[in-house]
Amino acid sequence: MTREELLKQQLTDEQRKILSDCSALYNRLPSDLKTKLEGLMHVFLHEVAFEVKGFDKVTEVMRICVAAEACVLILGRGYNSYWKLKRVKIWKELLKDERGEFAGWAGRRNVSLHWDSVLYGMKQGNDNCNLILHEFAHVLDQADDSQAQSIPVHEGSVDRAKWEEVIAREYPKIKAAYKEGRAHTIDEYALASNAEFFSCATESFFERPKKLKEYHPEIYDILEGYYGLDPLPWSRAEEKRIEQKALEREKRRFIRLIWMGVSVTLMAVAMFLAALEIVSDDFFIYFYPVWFLLIIWSQTKKS
Repeated sequence: MTREELLKQQLTDEQRKILSDCSALYNRLPSDLKTKLEGLMHVFLHEVAFEVKGFDKVTEVMRICVAAEACVLILGRGYNSYWKLKRVKIWKELLKDERGEFAGWAGRRNVSLHWDSVLYGMKQGNDNCNLILHEFAHVLDQADDSQAQSIPVHEGSVDRAKWEEVIAREYPKIKAAYKEGRAHTIDEYALASNAEFFSCATESFFERPKKLKEYHPEIYDILEGYYGLDPLPWSRAEEKRIEQKALEREKRRFIRLIWMGVSVTLMAVAMFLAALEIVSDDFFIYFYPVWFLLIIWSQTKKS
């Protein structure tokens, strides 16, 4: 199947459920980008081999989760951005080498990911720590020249000077902020090496776009231009959905309280009538089951 044919493919309902359950970022995407993402995922799954270390087999959840969030990065760029990528390896334990333990590693052709870290970052969605976004940003950074130096464009690009200027200006600001104990939207890990600025900034761009745009607009703008995406409206739409859900919960709670009040009032009236001997004891043989059912119904009523 050609790339053009794969790009027209859609996910199954089961695959979409995997993403809706696991990926906060996927749930933010507008419907048109979800459709585009599905096509890119099919190309990714067709061209990239999956392996495991410590697991018995590669699962569908692994394939779908990694493909989805990796392809979010190329929604505005196209699949050629991953032209060298060949393999993803999922690890059960943290990766280790002479430097110590770490959650992921990425070159131009191969990416290794610690699975528990992958799932945690995907589900949190706004903690500024997403292993897939981070490592696949390294892939993009190295795609043009095999160098991870946080300039993801080749030397002849018209945007090269802009990237060099932004990094020269903003990198010291991040360093100064953490040195002085002040907060910065981009994680402190960006200071680990020149290679980490772009990956950490990418995490902030997709997970905390509002803060990045507000406090560091130059970084946001250059990433927006590079990725061809503006995640800020996705974040605002999610905030509205959260607000709407909160209003719906409050409405359901209010209605349950009303019905609880109705049931308590009915019981009080019934007991008052019984005290005045207006109703007989036989009345309660029928009243109690109805009253009890009303209580249960009031607590389970959705709207």
